[in-house]
Amino acid sequence: MKTLFSRIVWVILFTCSWLPTRSQSLSSVIDSTEWNTFFPHRFNPDDRTGAGTLPTTAAKDFYSYANFVKAVNWMSNIKIIVERRCATNLYRLTRVDKTTGSAIVIRTVDGFNSSSNNIITTTVDYGSFANEGDLAVRKRELSAFLANISQETTGGWPTAPGGQYAWGLYFREEVGYEGTTNIGYRDETNTAYPPAPGKSYHGRGPIQLSYNYNYGQASEFIFGDKNVLLANPEKVIEDGAIAFETAIWFWMAEQYPKPCCHDVMIPGKWVPTATQTAAGIKPGFGATVNIINGGVECGGGTEKSQTLGRIGHYTRYTGLKGVSLELDGGNNASNCGCANMSQFVIDNAECSRIVSLTFTSPANGILDAGSLSPLTLSVTKNDPNNEVTAVYINIDGQRLPGTSVSWTPPAYKAYTATAVALRNGKDSVVTSTTFAVWNSQTFAGCAYLPAWDATKNYTSAGNIVLYNSIVYRNQWWAGSADVPGSNDTWAVVGTCSGNGGNGGGNGQTCGSIAGWSQGGIYTAGKQVAYDGKIYQAKWWTQGERPDLNAGDGKPWTYVGVCTASAKTAAAKELSTEALTVYPNPVGGNTLTLHITNERHEALEISLLDVQSGNPVLQKVIKTSGTVQLDISTVPAGVWVLKVNGKAGLLGTSKIVRIR
Repeated sequence: MKTLFSRIVWVILFTCSWLPTRSQSLSSVIDSTEWNTFFPHRFNPDDRTGAGTLPTTAAKDFYSYANFVKAVNWMSNIKIIVERRCATNLYRLTRVDKTTGSAIVIRTVDGFNSSSNNIITTTVDYGSFANEGDLAVRKRELSAFLANISQETTGGWPTAPGGQYAWGLYFREEVGYEGTTNIGYRDETNTAYPPAPGKSYHGRGPIQLSYNYNYGQASEFIFGDKNVLLANPEKVIEDGAIAFETAIWFWMAEQYPKPCCHDVMIPGKWVPTATQTAAGIKPGFGATVNIINGGVECGGGTEKSQTLGRIGHYTRYTGLKGVSLELDGGNNASNCGCANMSQFVIDNAECSRIVSLTFTSPANGILDAGSLSPLTLSVTKNDPNNEVTAVYINIDGQRLPGTSVSWTPPAYKAYTATAVALRNGKDSVVTSTTFAVWNSQTFAGCAYLPAWDATKNYTSAGNIVLYNSIVYRNQWWAGSADVPGSNDTWAVVGTCSGNGGNGGGNGQTCGSIAGWSQGGIYTAGKQVAYDGKIYQAKWWTQGERPDLNAGDGKPWTYVGVCTASAKTAAAKELSTEALTVYPNPVGGNTLTLHITNERHEALEISLLDVQSGNPVLQKVIKTSGTVQLDISTVPAGVWVLKVNGKAGLLGTSKIVRIR
């Protein structure tokens, strides 16, 4: 990451080498003489009447051609790798310095890491700004860019000297803030890009950059550090090059479901979907307006005055450059608006249309292996257009053909598997997964289990995680607030000591009662022996060690020590009542209980508040088998279900009610 000082030094060095090539390239699109023709009334601190007097010194020429060239050259050094989960706006951005090759992740949106949607990777090369396609295409794109920033900063009016559309770049900051100490546009709730004390984030620069979150994002792209402009937003009006950089950042940045402005101005680069076409969205100047301010200016059936202003500037600039208004060579200004365009919306069917590979085994980052014998690795392939010619899975130095392969791990540890789909004439589709091979009986390899992720929602039960050297399994839905060890959402599986542990069963029995096994599956009523004691399962459980998971709201009940009398009592207990509850968590209005009531006695069912113990629902039954419990009046939350008979507690279960 560069400091401002090192950036200045770098620009000096850069100017002596690669910079002239890009400058010469840009000068073929627009030169300094044309710039003065385009912007005869641009910002001049000595002339705020707009008489048309150009700034007399370079220091006063905020919107100078030299500052624009400097901005284009600086931004040309940046490449952004965009990884986005299909059918979502969950993304991760990596900033690459094209000169040094250094890369840094500048932003990861909440939910990106926990989403299972396939990743679409694109690269935004800022060197392609006004530098892609033939000369006419480049001139047209630059005209569109300049037209939009001119509308944002215009000082013109219908009878203005030189014409209304000769007054672009007149203002460098928002009217009402220029020359004042007014403070505004602060989003105090934004924790990703928090506003600095006493700073205003009003519109500044050619794109009128506004709000702290936009200043922070622009700063990440330009400097690789969000805090440069967050801490000093005034830099946008202190340095004309930085001001132009913020506008180029916005023009080139992807804003899914919107494409970037650059792409919609390059013929054939961005192709709308059938749904977008039906919504009136098409490439060209109107699409740039939709991207920039579609919520205000587009879709009303009649062009708004702001849009007409943009088209007016665009018509003037394309005329001066001698290029067509439309991408196909047409010159109908009425085709350059967005009055009949709907706004861009997320494409929920996007995932089904992309070629993708998804690992189905391993699942949840784990393969449980009782021995180092062959395991199955598999991926599902989505290939809607039959593009894929072959699939390989690469792991541990081996290249195995097929979507389902057999592989023998050499040790209990972490591995990375990479699946590759080959396509003729197109880039290969690649996906990777890192997982642990461990033995749930002996705990071999437990140190490589996935660490608990505080940013992730574990939406299904049965996930295995490692936290503070303890292995846990979630019993139901777990969110970021459910820290393992802080409540009983996460049941203790065992302790991971080094690469092994003491979490496996100890093999002890108690008469006819088998010893508990780490990999054993135990249904309600099943009894096990562990460490000289007998425990009984209250509901389905696997991996929850009895001595660590006994008590209210936990899957095991302590029966007694392993003595001769206890063996007899335990054997008798196996034939008594049992309770099974499903679904859990429950999102509907019905909770199903399966009860074995061999004594045919009256049973009391109670649903209790987990904190106070007070009942919210009670019912008495005299039946055995399946019972449908109406919980439509029970609010969302965590509750404890208890079933009592004459002999005492029959069973208990923790219930999660979701809406």
